[in-house]
Formats: sequence, C-alpha cells, structure tokens
Amino acid sequence: MTNQNDLVLLFTGSEIDTNILKEFLEDNQIASLIKNEMNSGKAAGFGGGFYGAETHLYISEKDNNKAKDILNEFLKSIDSE
Repeated sequence: MTNQNDLVLLFTGSEIDTNILKEFLEDNQIASLIKNEMNSGKAAGFGGGFYGAETHLYISEKDNNKAKDILNEFLKSIDSE
C-alpha cells in the first residue's frame, strides 16, 4: 500500500460488510486498509472503542474512482437483499 497520507476513506460500516467489500476490491487489484477502533485497542492491551463500533475502509487516492464504482455496485447488492 502507499504512503498513509495518500489514503482516503471509502466506506464505513459493519465489520462484516467492510470485509466483504475489501474482498471485492482485492478481486479488482485494489489494495485497502481496514481500521477498527475496537480491535486496535484490544491489540494494544486496552479498550479502544465499543463493541459494535463501525469499521473504516481506506484505499489509495489513486484508486478512488475505480473503488467508488465497486462500492456503488456493492451498496446496490446489499440494498436489494
């Protein structure tokens, strides 16, 4: 992945939805980074959020347009369920 300064927030949602979207992005050769405050806090040895907290998915700014197209298709698919 690129420099952290080049990352942009693409999606915020449940951990399950975020992980599914991450897989779709990877299938399209788009690297992404998931940030989950609860898991980050637990890994550091202290509480870092609350259970059920939303998860954030970041991508490189250069992939933003392609990733937004994939995000829109993903959102359509979960709305139709």
